[in-house]
Amino acid sequence: MLQCKDINKISELKNGFTHRWLEPDFISSSLKCFTFSSLCNAVSQVKEKGYSFEWVMTILLSMPFIDATTVHSMLTGCVKHQIEAGKDTFYRLKNNPGICWRMVLWLFAAKFKALTNKNPDQDSGLKYMIFDDTLIEKTGKHIEKVSRVWDHVAQKAVLGFKLLSMGYWDGTSLIPLDFSLHRETGKNKEKPFGLKKKELKKQYKKKRANGSPSHERAEEADMSKIDCAIKMFKRAISLGFIIDYALMDSWFTCDAFINAVLSVKKQTVHLIGMYKIAKTKFLYNGTMYTYSQIRNLTGKAKRCRKLGLYYTQAEVEIKGRKINLFFSKQGKNGKWKVLLCTNTQLSFIQVVEIYQIRWTIEVFFKESKQLLGLGKCQSNDFDAQIADSTITMIQHMLLTLRYRVDNYESMNGLFSEISESAIQQRLNQRIWGLFVELLKIIATVFDQVDEQELLERIFQNDRANELVARLLGDTEQNNKAA
Repeated sequence: MLQCKDINKISELKNGFTHRWLEPDFISSSLKCFTFSSLCNAVSQVKEKGYSFEWVMTILLSMPFIDATTVHSMLTGCVKHQIEAGKDTFYRLKNNPGICWRMVLWLFAAKFKALTNKNPDQDSGLKYMIFDDTLIEKTGKHIEKVSRVWDHVAQKAVLGFKLLSMGYWDGTSLIPLDFSLHRETGKNKEKPFGLKKKELKKQYKKKRANGSPSHERAEEADMSKIDCAIKMFKRAISLGFIIDYALMDSWFTCDAFINAVLSVKKQTVHLIGMYKIAKTKFLYNGTMYTYSQIRNLTGKAKRCRKLGLYYTQAEVEIKGRKINLFFSKQGKNGKWKVLLCTNTQLSFIQVVEIYQIRWTIEVFFKESKQLLGLGKCQSNDFDAQIADSTITMIQHMLLTLRYRVDNYESMNGLFSEISESAIQQRLNQRIWGLFVELLKIIATVFDQVDEQELLERIFQNDRANELVARLLGDTEQNNKAA
C-alpha cells in the first residue's frame, strides 16, 4: 500500500492554479507581502524613460496572470489602454547591463524565507540545497552565446542553453536561490559550440564593463557547471542560509564539491548524491580501490523490502574524510547505482528517503516551463535571457507563497503554524510515495533499466504524467476497495 495516496497531485502549483489566482489584486497583494517597494530600493536608480524599476517590474511579473506570453501580446491585448509605456521601455530594462538580477532574486528568496519561518527556534525540520540543470531550448542561432547542448534524455544535441539552478527546500516548498546559463563547446573543432563559424559570427555581441553584473553572467556561460555550483553554494552559506544536506545527481557529485560542503565551518552540512566517476579511488580496508572494485568486495547484497532494492554498503575514505558508499540495483540482474553520503550515521533507507527530495527541483523546472514559460524568451541579448529567467523564478515564488497561504498555513498571524492534521500531504511525502511506487513497477516489469533516466523522462513527458496519475488513481481505488 502506498505511503501517500495523494501522489497523483505531484505538481502542486499546476493543480492549485485556479482563476482566483488571476484576480486583479493577486500581484499587488503578493508583492505587498514581499514589501516589493523596499526590495526595489536596491535598484531604485534604474529608470526607463521616466518609469521606475518597481513599476516596470510589476508589469513584467503580472504577465502570466493576464494571459500575456510576450511584451507585444500584453501591449496589444486587454490591457493596452491601461499601459502608456511602449515595448521599448520593457526591453530596455531586460537588456540593461547594470542591473544585478542575482541580487534581485536573492532579495526575494530571503524575504520568502523570512515570511515562512517566523519561529526558526521551533523549526526542527531538515533543510536542503538542491543542484540540478535543465535544458532550455531556443530557436534563434543569432541569440548571444547560444550553442548546441546535449539532451541526455532525448540523446541528441539541440540548440539552446543549460540552466543550472540551486534550489532551497524548507520541508514544504522549493524556491530558486541562484542560477546560471551555460553553453557547451562540443567535440567538433570545425563547429565550435555545435555551430558553423559563419553562424557564430552572426551571433549578437555586446561589450560589457569588467566587474559589472552583466560581465559576470556572460563569463559564467563558459565556466564549468561544477565550479558555478560550488560558487553558488558558498555564496548561499555566506549569506546565512542554514541547511543540513546538499543534494545532487552524478554530474555534480565530485571531490571538489565534497570538500566544499565538508569545509563549511559555522554549521554542519552533508552531501548526498549519485556517483559514477569510475577512476577515482577510495581507501577501503587499507587499500585504494575504485567504487566498482569496492562493490565486488562488499559481499552478498541485502534486499530492502520497503524499496524492493538489493544493496550493499561500504565505509571508505577519500583524502582523510570518511564517507559511505551505497550500491543498489533493481532485481538480481539490475544495473548497479552508487549513492555517496558524507554522513556515515545514516542507513540505506534514510539516504534514499533524503535523496528523493532532489526530485522537487524537477517539479520546479516542469512547473516553471509549463505555467510561466521558463526559457521562452527569444531575445538576442544574453542580459535579457538572464532577466527573463530571473523574473520567471520570482513569479514562481509568488505562486508558491500563495499556494502555501491557501493550503499549508494560516492567514491569521501571517503564516503561523497550524496542526499537522489540517495540513495537506506535503509535496515531499507525495514524491516519496511516487518514487516507491515507480520503483516497485520497474522492479516487477524490468530486470535491467536505468530508473533515474526513466523517472526524468516521466517528469518531462506530459502524456507519461497523465498515465502515472491515472495508474495511481486506480491504485487508490483498489486500496479503498480492499
